[in-house]
Amino acid sequence: MPACFAADSAEVAEARARLEAEFGPRDAPPRATAAGDSAATEDTPAGQGEPRIEEADHAAGTVPGQDPPPAPAPEASDPDGSRPVGEAPGRADGEPERVDVDSLLALAHSAHAKLDRLKAAFAQRIENPLLGRTREGRGTWYQAGRNRFRMDFDEPPGDIYVADGACLWLYEPSLHDQVVVSRLEEGAEIGSVDILGRLLSQARTSYDAVDEGIGEVGGVKTRIVLLTPRELPARYVEVRLWIGVSDSHVRRFRIREENRTLRTVTLTPLEPEARIDPALFEYAPPEGVPVFPDDVRCD
Repeated sequence: MPACFAADSAEVAEARARLEAEFGPRDAPPRATAAGDSAATEDTPAGQGEPRIEEADHAAGTVPGQDPPPAPAPEASDPDGSRPVGEAPGRADGEPERVDVDSLLALAHSAHAKLDRLKAAFAQRIENPLLGRTREGRGTWYQAGRNRFRMDFDEPPGDIYVADGACLWLYEPSLHDQVVVSRLEEGAEIGSVDILGRLLSQARTSYDAVDEGIGEVGGVKTRIVLLTPRELPARYVEVRLWIGVSDSHVRRFRIREENRTLRTVTLTPLEPEARIDPALFEYAPPEGVPVFPDDVRCD
Protein backbone atom coordinates (compact mmCIF):
# COMPACT_ATOMS: atom_id res chain seq x y z
CA MET A 1 0.00 0.00 0.00
CA PRO A 2 1.15 3.54 -0.55
CA ALA A 3 2.82 5.09 2.45
CA CYS A 4 4.13 8.53 3.26
CA PHE A 5 7.26 8.12 5.32
CA ALA A 6 9.58 11.01 6.11
CA ALA A 7 13.38 10.98 5.79
CA ASP A 8 15.03 7.79 6.97
CA SER A 9 15.99 8.83 10.46
CA ALA A 10 16.78 6.02 12.86
CA GLU A 11 13.32 6.33 14.40
CA VAL A 12 11.51 6.34 11.06
CA ALA A 13 13.58 3.42 9.78
CA GLU A 14 12.58 1.45 12.84
CA ALA A 15 8.96 2.48 12.41
CA ARG A 16 9.06 1.42 8.77
CA ALA A 17 10.48 -1.97 9.70
CA ARG A 18 7.79 -2.52 12.33
CA LEU A 19 5.01 -1.47 9.97
CA GLU A 20 6.23 -3.81 7.25
CA ALA A 21 6.69 -6.63 9.75
CA GLU A 22 3.10 -6.22 10.93
CA PHE A 23 1.35 -5.46 7.63
CA GLY A 24 3.82 -6.19 4.83
CA PRO A 25 5.52 -3.76 2.42
CA ARG A 26 3.61 -0.50 2.03
CA ASP A 27 5.83 1.59 -0.24
CA ALA A 28 4.10 0.72 -3.51
CA PRO A 29 0.55 -0.14 -4.55
CA PRO A 30 -0.18 -3.84 -5.18
CA ARG A 31 -0.07 -5.10 -8.76
CA ALA A 32 -3.45 -5.01 -10.45
CA THR A 33 -4.91 -8.30 -11.65
CA ALA A 34 -7.42 -9.10 -14.29
CA ALA A 35 -10.14 -9.33 -11.67
CA GLY A 36 -9.22 -6.10 -9.87
CA ASP A 37 -7.46 -5.67 -6.59
CA SER A 38 -8.49 -5.43 -3.01
CA ALA A 39 -6.69 -6.72 0.01
CA ALA A 40 -3.29 -8.48 6.73
CA THR A 41 -2.11 -7.87 9.53
CA GLU A 42 -0.06 -9.71 12.02
CA ASP A 43 -1.03 -11.38 15.22
CA THR A 44 -4.22 -13.47 15.48
CA PRO A 45 -6.48 -15.20 17.93
CA ALA A 46 -4.79 -16.69 20.83
CA GLY A 47 -6.69 -17.65 24.03
CA GLN A 48 -3.79 -19.45 25.56
CA GLY A 49 -2.26 -19.04 22.13
CA GLU A 50 -3.98 -19.73 18.83
CA PRO A 51 -7.16 -21.86 19.13
CA ARG A 52 -6.01 -25.39 18.48
CA ILE A 53 -6.93 -26.90 15.15
CA GLU A 54 -8.28 -30.37 15.75
CA GLU A 55 -6.19 -32.93 13.93
CA ALA A 56 -7.35 -36.10 12.27
CA ASP A 57 -6.70 -39.13 14.52
CA HIS A 58 -4.17 -41.72 13.42
CA ALA A 59 -4.13 -45.30 14.70
CA ALA A 60 -1.09 -45.88 16.88
CA GLY A 61 -1.47 -49.45 18.19
CA THR A 62 1.49 -51.83 18.44
CA VAL A 63 1.86 -55.59 18.35
CA PRO A 64 4.16 -57.32 20.88
CA GLY A 65 7.50 -58.05 19.31
CA GLN A 66 6.99 -55.61 16.50
CA ASP A 67 8.20 -52.09 16.08
CA PRO A 68 5.49 -49.43 16.42
CA PRO A 69 4.22 -48.04 13.12
CA PRO A 70 6.07 -44.90 11.98
CA ALA A 71 4.43 -41.58 12.79
CA PRO A 72 2.95 -39.80 9.80
CA ALA A 73 5.29 -37.12 8.48
CA PRO A 74 4.05 -33.52 8.52
CA GLU A 75 3.33 -31.93 5.18
CA ALA A 76 6.37 -30.27 3.71
CA SER A 77 4.27 -27.22 2.93
CA ASP A 78 3.33 -26.62 6.55
CA PRO A 79 6.43 -25.94 8.70
CA ASP A 80 4.51 -25.79 11.96
CA GLY A 81 3.67 -29.47 11.52
CA SER A 82 -0.08 -28.95 11.38
CA ARG A 83 -2.14 -30.86 8.85
CA PRO A 84 -5.46 -30.16 7.14
CA VAL A 85 -8.35 -30.96 9.44
CA GLY A 86 -10.01 -34.18 8.34
CA GLU A 87 -10.27 -35.59 4.87
CA ALA A 88 -12.69 -35.06 2.03
CA PRO A 89 -15.80 -37.20 2.67
CA GLY A 90 -15.80 -40.40 0.64
CA ARG A 91 -18.33 -41.58 -1.90
CA ALA A 92 -19.80 -45.07 -1.98
CA ASP A 93 -17.00 -46.22 -4.28
CA GLY A 94 -14.42 -45.08 -1.71
CA GLU A 95 -13.06 -42.21 -3.78
CA PRO A 96 -12.91 -38.73 -2.22
CA GLU A 97 -15.72 -36.32 -2.98
CA ARG A 98 -14.83 -33.89 -5.75
CA VAL A 99 -15.34 -30.21 -4.99
CA ASP A 100 -15.60 -27.40 -7.51
CA VAL A 101 -12.91 -25.23 -5.92
CA ASP A 102 -13.45 -22.38 -8.37
CA SER A 103 -17.12 -22.12 -7.40
CA LEU A 104 -16.22 -22.37 -3.72
CA LEU A 105 -13.81 -19.46 -4.03
CA ALA A 106 -16.34 -17.44 -6.04
CA LEU A 107 -18.93 -17.88 -3.28
CA ALA A 108 -16.40 -16.87 -0.62
CA HIS A 109 -15.43 -13.76 -2.59
CA SER A 110 -19.08 -12.79 -3.08
CA ALA A 111 -19.89 -13.32 0.63
CA HIS A 112 -17.00 -11.11 1.70
CA ALA A 113 -17.63 -8.41 -0.91
CA LYS A 114 -21.25 -8.04 0.20
CA LEU A 115 -20.28 -7.35 3.81
CA ASP A 116 -20.86 -3.77 4.97
CA ARG A 117 -19.74 -4.55 8.50
CA LEU A 118 -17.99 -7.39 10.25
CA LYS A 119 -17.22 -8.08 13.89
CA ALA A 120 -15.37 -11.10 15.21
CA ALA A 121 -13.21 -12.35 18.03
CA PHE A 122 -9.76 -12.87 16.57
CA ALA A 123 -6.76 -14.95 17.51
CA GLN A 124 -3.48 -14.44 15.71
CA ARG A 125 -0.06 -16.04 15.58
CA ILE A 126 2.80 -14.53 13.58
CA GLU A 127 6.14 -16.23 13.14
CA ASN A 128 8.67 -13.77 11.74
CA PRO A 129 12.11 -15.32 11.13
CA LEU A 130 13.58 -12.00 9.95
CA LEU A 131 12.90 -10.46 13.35
CA GLY A 132 13.53 -13.76 15.11
CA ARG A 133 10.25 -13.68 17.02
CA THR A 134 6.80 -15.20 17.31
CA ARG A 135 3.91 -13.03 18.42
CA GLU A 136 0.48 -14.13 19.54
CA GLY A 137 -2.51 -11.97 20.20
CA ARG A 138 -6.26 -12.00 20.63
CA GLY A 139 -9.03 -9.48 20.85
CA THR A 140 -11.85 -8.03 18.74
CA TRP A 141 -11.82 -7.36 15.00
CA TYR A 142 -14.04 -4.67 13.46
CA GLN A 143 -14.37 -3.86 9.77
CA ALA A 144 -16.62 -1.49 7.81
CA GLY A 145 -16.14 -1.64 4.06
CA ARG A 146 -12.59 -1.72 2.74
CA ASN A 147 -11.04 1.33 4.36
CA ARG A 148 -12.17 1.25 7.98
CA PHE A 149 -10.73 -1.35 10.24
CA ARG A 150 -9.85 -1.86 13.90
CA MET A 151 -8.10 -4.56 15.90
CA ASP A 152 -8.45 -4.12 19.65
CA PHE A 153 -6.03 -6.43 21.47
CA ASP A 154 -6.90 -7.95 24.82
CA GLU A 155 -3.53 -9.70 24.65
CA PRO A 156 -1.14 -7.93 24.51
CA PRO A 157 -3.35 -5.44 26.37
CA GLY A 158 -3.44 -1.93 24.95
CA ASP A 159 -2.17 -2.80 21.47
CA ILE A 160 -4.41 -1.43 18.73
CA TYR A 161 -4.51 -1.05 14.93
CA VAL A 162 -6.96 1.43 13.40
CA ALA A 163 -7.60 2.35 9.77
CA ASP A 164 -9.79 5.46 9.78
CA GLY A 165 -10.30 5.79 6.03
CA ALA A 166 -7.31 8.11 5.57
CA CYS A 167 -4.49 6.58 7.61
CA LEU A 168 -3.49 3.37 9.27
CA TRP A 169 -2.41 3.77 12.91
CA LEU A 170 -0.41 1.20 14.87
CA TYR A 171 0.09 1.58 18.60
CA GLU A 172 1.84 -1.31 20.34
CA PRO A 173 2.82 -0.33 23.88
CA SER A 174 3.76 -3.97 24.39
CA LEU A 175 6.76 -3.27 22.11
CA HIS A 176 7.43 0.48 21.94
CA ASP A 177 5.91 3.62 23.38
CA GLN A 178 5.24 5.21 20.00
CA VAL A 179 2.54 5.38 17.33
CA VAL A 180 3.37 4.44 13.74
CA VAL A 181 1.19 5.99 11.02
CA SER A 182 0.91 5.43 7.28
CA ARG A 183 -1.33 7.41 4.95
CA LEU A 184 -3.71 5.62 2.59
CA GLU A 185 -3.95 7.27 -0.80
CA GLU A 186 -7.37 8.50 -1.74
CA GLY A 187 -9.43 5.80 -3.42
CA ALA A 188 -7.01 3.01 -2.57
CA GLU A 189 -8.19 0.05 -0.57
CA ILE A 190 -6.26 -1.08 2.46
CA GLY A 191 -4.64 -4.04 0.80
CA SER A 192 -2.66 -5.10 3.84
CA VAL A 193 -5.53 -4.54 6.27
CA ASP A 194 -8.34 -6.07 4.23
CA ILE A 195 -6.27 -9.13 3.53
CA LEU A 196 -9.32 -11.30 2.90
CA GLY A 197 -10.57 -8.90 0.27
CA ARG A 198 -7.21 -9.06 -1.50
CA LEU A 199 -6.83 -12.82 -1.27
CA LEU A 200 -10.37 -13.62 -2.36
CA SER A 201 -10.33 -11.15 -5.26
CA GLN A 202 -7.12 -12.70 -6.61
CA ALA A 203 -7.70 -16.34 -5.65
CA ARG A 204 -9.07 -17.49 -9.03
CA THR A 205 -6.85 -15.35 -11.25
CA SER A 206 -3.45 -15.33 -9.56
CA TYR A 207 -3.39 -18.65 -7.69
CA ASP A 208 -3.77 -22.36 -8.32
CA ALA A 209 -6.28 -23.81 -5.85
CA VAL A 210 -6.45 -27.30 -4.35
CA ASP A 211 -9.16 -28.70 -2.09
CA GLU A 212 -7.67 -30.12 1.13
CA GLY A 213 -10.81 -31.54 2.64
CA ILE A 214 -13.05 -30.79 5.59
CA GLY A 215 -12.09 -28.83 8.71
CA GLU A 216 -13.81 -27.25 11.69
CA VAL A 217 -13.29 -23.81 13.21
CA GLY A 218 -15.23 -22.79 16.32
CA GLY A 219 -17.74 -25.58 15.77
CA VAL A 220 -18.35 -24.50 12.15
CA LYS A 221 -17.73 -27.00 9.36
CA THR A 222 -15.28 -25.58 6.82
CA ARG A 223 -13.65 -26.53 3.57
CA ILE A 224 -9.89 -26.05 3.42
CA VAL A 225 -8.41 -24.63 0.23
CA LEU A 226 -4.69 -24.33 -0.51
CA LEU A 227 -3.61 -21.49 -2.82
CA THR A 228 -0.22 -21.26 -4.48
CA PRO A 229 0.77 -18.36 -6.76
CA ARG A 230 0.94 -18.99 -10.50
CA GLU A 231 3.84 -16.62 -10.90
CA LEU A 232 6.87 -15.91 -8.72
CA PRO A 233 8.01 -13.77 -7.07
CA ALA A 234 4.80 -13.21 -5.15
CA ARG A 235 4.10 -11.53 -1.85
CA TYR A 236 2.17 -14.56 -0.59
CA VAL A 237 3.89 -17.81 -1.53
CA GLU A 238 1.28 -20.03 0.15
CA VAL A 239 -2.23 -19.40 1.46
CA ARG A 240 -4.73 -21.63 3.22
CA LEU A 241 -8.37 -20.65 3.66
CA TRP A 242 -10.91 -22.30 5.94
CA ILE A 243 -14.23 -21.47 4.22
CA GLY A 244 -17.54 -22.02 6.03
CA VAL A 245 -19.61 -24.68 4.28
CA SER A 246 -22.93 -23.14 5.32
CA ASP A 247 -22.28 -19.44 4.60
CA SER A 248 -19.00 -19.23 2.59
CA HIS A 249 -17.36 -16.88 5.12
CA VAL A 250 -13.65 -17.41 5.83
CA ARG A 251 -13.14 -18.45 9.45
CA ARG A 252 -9.39 -18.86 9.33
CA PHE A 253 -6.58 -17.95 6.97
CA ARG A 254 -2.91 -18.83 7.03
CA ILE A 255 -0.41 -17.07 4.80
CA ARG A 256 3.27 -17.55 4.20
CA GLU A 257 4.81 -14.35 2.87
CA GLU A 258 7.79 -13.94 0.55
CA ASN A 259 9.93 -12.97 3.55
CA ARG A 260 8.97 -16.32 5.18
CA THR A 261 6.66 -14.77 7.78
CA LEU A 262 3.90 -17.24 8.64
CA ARG A 263 0.64 -15.68 9.87
CA THR A 264 -2.43 -17.54 11.10
CA VAL A 265 -5.61 -15.63 11.89
CA THR A 266 -8.79 -17.18 13.26
CA LEU A 267 -12.08 -15.27 13.32
CA THR A 268 -14.66 -16.88 15.60
CA PRO A 269 -17.38 -16.27 16.49
CA LEU A 270 -18.12 -14.29 13.35
CA GLU A 271 -20.81 -11.58 13.32
CA PRO A 272 -21.55 -10.44 9.74
CA GLU A 273 -23.42 -7.12 9.52
CA ALA A 274 -22.99 -6.50 13.25
CA ARG A 275 -23.86 -3.06 14.61
CA ILE A 276 -20.62 -1.10 14.92
CA ASP A 277 -20.29 2.43 16.26
CA PRO A 278 -18.58 4.53 13.54
CA ALA A 279 -16.59 6.25 16.29
CA LEU A 280 -14.60 3.03 16.69
CA PHE A 281 -12.77 3.90 13.48
CA GLU A 282 -11.60 7.27 14.79
CA TYR A 283 -8.20 7.49 16.39
CA ALA A 284 -6.16 10.07 18.28
CA PRO A 285 -2.68 9.19 19.56
CA PRO A 286 -2.38 9.14 23.36
CA GLU A 287 -1.17 12.42 24.80
CA GLY A 288 2.60 12.55 25.08
CA VAL A 289 3.22 9.51 22.87
CA PRO A 290 5.46 10.32 19.85
CA VAL A 291 4.13 9.68 16.34
CA PHE A 292 6.41 8.50 13.52
CA PRO A 293 6.62 9.90 10.95
CA ASP A 294 5.44 13.20 12.39
CA ASP A 295 4.57 14.90 9.09
CA VAL A 296 1.80 12.57 7.88
CA ARG A 297 -1.54 14.34 7.42
CA CYS A 298 -4.68 12.33 8.11
CA ASP A 299 -7.49 14.87 7.69
